[in-house]
Amino acid sequence: MKIWIDITNTPHVNMLMPIIRYLKTNNDLIITARDFAETIPLLRQNDIEPIVFGEYKGKRRINKLYGLISRTYRLFQSIHDFDISLSLGGNYTASISRLKKKPSIVFSDNDISFKAFAYKFGTYFILPFYFNSDKIVERYGIKKTQIFTFQGFKEDIYIADFIPNPNFLDLLPFKDFITIRPENLKASYIPQGIKTIVPELFKRFKDINILFLPRYEEEKIYANDYSNIYIPDGPLNGLDVCYYSKAVLTGAGTFAREAALLGTPAVSFFPGKLFLTVDKVMQENGLEFKSRNASEIYKYVISSKKNSFKQARSKNVQAEVYQIIQNILNEYK
Repeated sequence: MKIWIDITNTPHVNMLMPIIRYLKTNNDLIITARDFAETIPLLRQNDIEPIVFGEYKGKRRINKLYGLISRTYRLFQSIHDFDISLSLGGNYTASISRLKKKPSIVFSDNDISFKAFAYKFGTYFILPFYFNSDKIVERYGIKKTQIFTFQGFKEDIYIADFIPNPNFLDLLPFKDFITIRPENLKASYIPQGIKTIVPELFKRFKDINILFLPRYEEEKIYANDYSNIYIPDGPLNGLDVCYYSKAVLTGAGTFAREAALLGTPAVSFFPGKLFLTVDKVMQENGLEFKSRNASEIYKYVISSKKNSFKQARSKNVQAEVYQIIQNILNEYK
């Protein structure tokens, strides 16, 4: 089969790479990507040279809408002769697949910010068991037969293949450290007027080595005048970062879930009022700590210890997801 896979954001790379490796053994793949954050460099690190369409259009909704429409049009004009599409999020692939009368597979773990085009036009939906699917069934008229669930988190799919790089610490100026990654204040889902707490965290953790992973160039100024903070020159393997860190402090969900599943104390200082169900489950089970108070976060990190990495569980989740994908593909072969 010829399968079209579209990748539009940095976290999508890790999640989709094991699926790409699984599918390419018996299928022809078309891989497209959006030039945003570290998406393209990470794909190239994985020996994938994607066909690039579109780039980040800024936080303003009118610009985002223009970017969505223009990129959809370019993809529609350029991507031909595929049998089925697959993506995380699915706005582009589901829309274009419907227009071309092709089936689509949409992955998602976001049961707060619903992607209207993906749910309206998607054919199959692969979701974590914790996903509140009743909302999309009611809102978009999706049939239960279109939904497939797996017993885990989307991060399990790629953590299952993770082998720690024994030389990773050679890339850093210290061996003992915490990692801090800012909130994505340019994202449309972040409330207006929110300010980052990263400068407060730097003050509170001034006596601890910090690996700082800014999202944007202008965020590097936060680290000025601190000798305990290191900013790498290029993207690092996120799972190695989580595995070797004493704790991971992040303004978003994926990085926190990765750390938690690898046994590393995880802190989310996400500024939104609503959390994904997958994050609520982690918080309720003590795997993820939620706070935007620098002192509370400091106390949690200092008192926390790393847990064991239970990779066998992630491998079971990965196998379950592969089987779901294969069952869908078998309907069209």
